[in-house]
Amino acid sequence: ICFQIKYIFVKLFINLNLFIMKNFKILILALLFVSISVAQSNPNAEYWITYQYTPKKGMTAKFESAVKAKTKMYNKVDNPVYTAIQTTGELSENGRYERIMPRRDIDWFMRDNSAEGKYWMTNVDKYVQKGEGPYVWMRVKQLSINFDKPSPAKYLRVLTRVLKNGDNSDFWRYLRRYSEVLKKTRPDVRWTVFRLDSGGNANTIRIVTAYDDMKNPQGASENGAAREVYDEMYEGAWEDDFNKYNERLIEWARPQYNYSLRADLSTSN
Repeated sequence: ICFQIKYIFVKLFINLNLFIMKNFKILILALLFVSISVAQSNPNAEYWITYQYTPKKGMTAKFESAVKAKTKMYNKVDNPVYTAIQTTGELSENGRYERIMPRRDIDWFMRDNSAEGKYWMTNVDKYVQKGEGPYVWMRVKQLSINFDKPSPAKYLRVLTRVLKNGDNSDFWRYLRRYSEVLKKTRPDVRWTVFRLDSGGNANTIRIVTAYDDMKNPQGASENGAAREVYDEMYEGAWEDDFNKYNERLIEWARPQYNYSLRADLSTSN
């Protein structure tokens, strides 16, 4: 119970900080007492925060100019932000941008980011037709391959999956095994899994492939096809594992989108 209470306080503090960044026009809130045990609130967790924006019609150039200025002023290498534009799907037709704040830890959420949030609300938000977020994601490090490089890739392929309530061990077993297969068949792939920690349905999962070569997103193939190697490593279990993995998903929640990095609207490394 003590752990749960402390964890709730951590989540409250994180959500409050992010809310202030997004909506600066709020009353000053005072927390009388916040008991935070870093040792008990997963201090090694790596958080990624994302926002999604659609500019107002005819305001795309002004939106991009404002984002560029804000990024240059507030998002140096110690507080990086990357901007990607969605290139597939219906929303891409109107200009759909995703701002990605990678590799944050709990200490980052304790910082005073109010000046940055106020700047966005004053200078950028007026060009936004629709904004979503913050979404706070926790990277599953055990299911990550070559994803520790600080520099971003040129392209992203994002699969979003929403799990059913209940026992999802079949879902995670397949991903765990598949990640081991990828390490063997696609050793150069940049691939990872995120779990939504705050901002929406906690059963939401993102499976992300980052790449620089559009013709070969997963890198060079070695040691055979993934399905064949899966069956070799796990005694012919691919079909059964994959079917059970799919059974744990909400049927309608299987979108896949591609993104291109906008280096001019991102932190320079």
